[in-house]
Amino acid sequence: MTRPGKVIFITGTDTDVGKTVLSLLVMRALAGRDAVYLKPVQTGCVDPGADSDPAFLHRHLPGGLPAGMKPADCIHSLRPLPKAPLFAGDPVDFKALVDFITGYAARHDTVVVEGAGGILVPITVDKTMLDLALTTRSSILVAGRAGLGTINHSLLTFEAIAARGAGCLGAVLLDPTEAVAETDRIENCKAIELFSGRRVHGVIGRIQDPSHPDPRHMACVRRLLSPVTD
Repeated sequence: MTRPGKVIFITGTDTDVGKTVLSLLVMRALAGRDAVYLKPVQTGCVDPGADSDPAFLHRHLPGGLPAGMKPADCIHSLRPLPKAPLFAGDPVDFKALVDFITGYAARHDTVVVEGAGGILVPITVDKTMLDLALTTRSSILVAGRAGLGTINHSLLTFEAIAARGAGCLGAVLLDPTEAVAETDRIENCKAIELFSGRRVHGVIGRIQDPSHPDPRHMACVRRLLSPVTD
């Protein structure tokens, strides 16, 4: 059994909201620590070395993935279909998935896990991403969109997390095209915090070069990690 907070589980309010970019920033913020990155279930991927989320991190982390890992090492279940794991191929062995995460947690100080889609995405007929986070005693970090619709999606995500008593680090919103006005960003962050009681740590805007992210974005991520790294 892992200690609470040893596993940081990055989930989204939806698919394609920026979980992989946030995972990259978290791993960069943990540089120099004994931290590894996992994508236990990778869907919509044929070649883990080329088109997977771990491959993106491998290309943009200084020196590549830590601990000598290759993208394929980060993945337990590879699915070519871009669907929820339940529907993306043969049944997933949930216990094996848990053992995959906790095995790395036994050997490293921190494990950053990137989920697939949102927190209630089904993995098996009776287990979701939230069950995976709970079973591994993870601290959940929510990635959400900065623009219209994010208030509802973020509050529903926080409500699901709170209903199961899972640990939560709050949220980060992402605006990769810089399309959301600053006023709207501020209003959305305030509304999410007001109604959820959870912290929205900031908004990550456009990243011109993922290998050299803005120091302001890195400062935001380092602050939110302080409860589990201090």
